[in-house]
Amino acid sequence: MARYIRALVSSLRESPGIRLRVYRGAGPRVVGPHLLMPLRMRLEGADVLHGPANGLPVLRFGIRGVVTIQDLTIYRHPEWFPPRQWLSTRVLVPRSVREARIVIAPSQATRRDALSLFGVGADRVRVIPYGVETEYGLPVSEAVRSEVRRELDLPERYLLQVGTVQPRKNYETSLRALAHLPPAERVPLIAAGGFGWDFQPVLRLVQDLGLKDWVRFAGYIRTRHLPALYQMATAVLFPSLDEGFGLPVLEAFAAGTPVITSDAGALPEVAGDAALICPATDDAALAEHIRAVLRQAELRARLSAAGRARAMLYSWAICAAGHEAAYREAAA
Repeated sequence: MARYIRALVSSLRESPGIRLRVYRGAGPRVVGPHLLMPLRMRLEGADVLHGPANGLPVLRFGIRGVVTIQDLTIYRHPEWFPPRQWLSTRVLVPRSVREARIVIAPSQATRRDALSLFGVGADRVRVIPYGVETEYGLPVSEAVRSEVRRELDLPERYLLQVGTVQPRKNYETSLRALAHLPPAERVPLIAAGGFGWDFQPVLRLVQDLGLKDWVRFAGYIRTRHLPALYQMATAVLFPSLDEGFGLPVLEAFAAGTPVITSDAGALPEVAGDAALICPATDDAALAEHIRAVLRQAELRARLSAAGRARAMLYSWAICAAGHEAAYREAAA
């Protein structure tokens, strides 16, 4: 979500057609975003207020609203998320969707969820996919590669999974798939993401499967190191249980790294025919895909080329242009 907001703001700043004001917080936790910030916008003559993170202020003083619904998985699978989010899920998000002039979804999958969950009119929902930074596709210098390899103590070949260690990211299936492979065929799995809610079962599974020497939890990776981490990986795994979009798939595509992902949520929509796809919890199928990618140089080359071509369909400039059109429509 943070990457979407940063990239969108950066692209919108380059547009001569709109006057953009970014609000980075205003006062106390509730009073600030729901009263002080929209009041300030009203006094400054704002035409449209965009809530990029699933919600709009409760009070908008007549300013027309645009809201981006990033992901609605929590409504169908609350067990994958921390408890005590009722104010957001039962009040703020539904109210924002109902009251917004335009609802933006990053994928058709999220659009379908918004229509079915909230009964929002289809004519108010716009699908505007995310983009991907050009840095992921640019060659990384040998100096940076060496720096990243040294800092993270990376092996020559490795599998990469990017995402917070939490239930929805489905590290468990990746671990079980790795355990299916005999040690002679395995390569280590690098988990690039911090520990999130309910991560302990993943650590226990590493021990139970005897994979302590085959899995490395690298934590959050510096943004400038991500392109190198992607480009040096043999393959990227992203068997998420559900996603509203799935940026790591697009980032891996841009980097030219083969992708193995799941058939859940928006992932098939984003991946197209440029990735290997399997059921989210089918560890045997994931293991077969991993084995094929590790063994077959021709398959790796085909997936790399297909991924690069797929990534060219997405850009933050296109994403920003879609948002600008949505703002104008909301203001009309």
